[in-house]
Amino acid sequence: MATTGIGFRWLDILEKEFDKACVELDTSIVELDSEESESVFAARQKIATLSSCFAQLTHKALTIFQNSAKLEK
Repeated sequence: MATTGIGFRWLDILEKEFDKACVELDTSIVELDSEESESVFAARQKIATLSSCFAQLTHKALTIFQNSAKLEK
């Protein structure tokens, strides 16, 4: 169970770091918002794509960790 617990903890830490980085990046983009609206829009679309990919990856990893936990029992 230790290996699975580490996986769940790692995933939780990774999600928190990703969320923090996205918020900081969005805050930085807001500062640019008044200067170049087209670039800001493109940057926000890319952040949304990155977030979507990360969410899918996280979901897959969580499924793997859950299956590993079942097998370890």
